[in-house]
Amino acid sequence: MMTKRERVLRTARFEETDRVPLYDIFQNDAVIQHYSGQFPTPELGVRPVAFAVGRALDMTRMVSAPQPSREIVHENGFRIRTERWTSWIVERPFHDTETLLPWVKQEIRRLSSCNYSDDDKRRFFEHIDTLRAIFAEADPTGRKDPTVLVIESGVGLTEMYHSVGMELFSELMYEAPDLVEEWLETRLQLELRRVERIADPDVIPIALTYDDIAHKTGTLFSPDWLRKYWVPRLKRLTDAWHSRGVLCLFHSDGNLWGVMNDLVGAGIDGLNPLETLAEMTVEKVRSRYPNLFLAGGIDVSQLLTVGTPDEVRAACQQAIRVTEGRGFFMGSSTELHWEVPLENAIAMFETAWESAKN
Repeated sequence: MMTKRERVLRTARFEETDRVPLYDIFQNDAVIQHYSGQFPTPELGVRPVAFAVGRALDMTRMVSAPQPSREIVHENGFRIRTERWTSWIVERPFHDTETLLPWVKQEIRRLSSCNYSDDDKRRFFEHIDTLRAIFAEADPTGRKDPTVLVIESGVGLTEMYHSVGMELFSELMYEAPDLVEEWLETRLQLELRRVERIADPDVIPIALTYDDIAHKTGTLFSPDWLRKYWVPRLKRLTDAWHSRGVLCLFHSDGNLWGVMNDLVGAGIDGLNPLETLAEMTVEKVRSRYPNLFLAGGIDVSQLLTVGTPDEVRAACQQAIRVTEGRGFFMGSSTELHWEVPLENAIAMFETAWESAKN
């Protein structure tokens, strides 16, 4: 039996493994309680989630505790509402481009002055050590084998349009394109400074480079704009991780076909989450881009949410056949959220575990 790290790295390199590995995010009370023995609460913190991850998954990211129901007003003027596994912006400190422009300029100055300090680095690795210790404690084999933790590393576009709101961000792109590019470059530079401090392939063998750039039928921004302003910056981020021995799994929801060649040209090693309803199926992506390792692909919008366990098993078995069990991490097409029935999650997990027998 391979260790989880061996299974993960061999999968990412298209080498033979003992079984198909599981990769997912747990934001599902029933799943967490089933595998940890505890119902997750804000008071219990991250332990039940991390324990469930260590019990069931080979690779994961975004390990966090449920949040209490509350509103938080940040120093920058944003009011945020949290509800258990989700949060959203209730109020922003601007309402039109006239009030947005000075805020963006101030934000660029703030980001330019930020550095990833020794204390930041220490806290980051302490957090990873805490999670890995719980993963190891939960290992069902008794070998104290921790789940591989993937670390997110964004180019910066998602945070920009999320903080502003897509309608106002679109106006900003039209009225102040140079400012938008300066903002994007400033965010990338900050992330590159972070990569320089934390990139360690012994602890982080795979980084999740990301930006959510697509919806169900195409990209959120024109492919030409992405090619000119965003793709070169994704390449610089990918190169930064690669130069330090870390593989890059790229993440974006939605239909990416219009920029897939550009993503591959930017050096990504893998793709996640492969949304079936966006025509990003495991079969299609593997046939057109056979050198990308794939993570996800089991539809969570319909199949895992309202399908039967037998239907889930059939879809999982089909994904294994299509990939021949190589270069494929089985998992949901986003995360195992609160609407997925426990029996469907178990059906997916068991299909991966049983792949060792085939």
